[in-house]
Amino acid sequence: MVQLHSAHGYFLNNFLSPFTNKRTDEFGGDLQKRTKILRDIHDGIRDQLGKKFPIMIKFQSLDLLPNRITEETGIEISKILSDIGFDGIEPSGTPSSKIVKKVEHENYFLPNAKKMKPLLKDCALLLVGGVRNPLSAEGILKKGEADFISLSRPLIYEPDLPNRWKNGDLSPAKCISCNSCFTTMNTGTYCVTKKNLEKEK
Repeated sequence: MVQLHSAHGYFLNNFLSPFTNKRTDEFGGDLQKRTKILRDIHDGIRDQLGKKFPIMIKFQSLDLLPNRITEETGIEISKILSDIGFDGIEPSGTPSSKIVKKVEHENYFLPNAKKMKPLLKDCALLLVGGVRNPLSAEGILKKGEADFISLSRPLIYEPDLPNRWKNGDLSPAKCISCNSCFTTMNTGTYCVTKKNLEKEK
């Protein structure tokens, strides 16, 4: 499996956003043109690895920039990515920092994901963003609101979290969504909060 990263301000995300994409060639302009690079990359991978090789994409479905990717644009992008032929999409983005940093705001991309799901054709939807409670995650999967659950920050704090849940300890992830791990990305990512707690012991 390969997953393209087209979110969080990285290179491919800058093609999607009308705020950063000022190109006047075939890769800039309307949404079809701004997603052309993703189509070209997908098709290149598909040509080399065949129809059975899973190609996924994480993409910016919402941001807070001027002239931004709105909820409606994100939903439209999801349909385009499905039509291109991606086997799975993971809508991510930049919601309000007040939401991202609060543990009580779980599953904050779920409302958008639920609107995208019916538009997808032979394409799985991976839910990411504030997934902390295994029972809530299981309910989302059982209701068909997503096909897979994706975790990031919780696994930085607890790399063995899936096994903990599998073995019956269903307490929520210990990650408190402080985002301090972002400050360590260029020096070996780790949970600053966890490290400080260990020092206090």
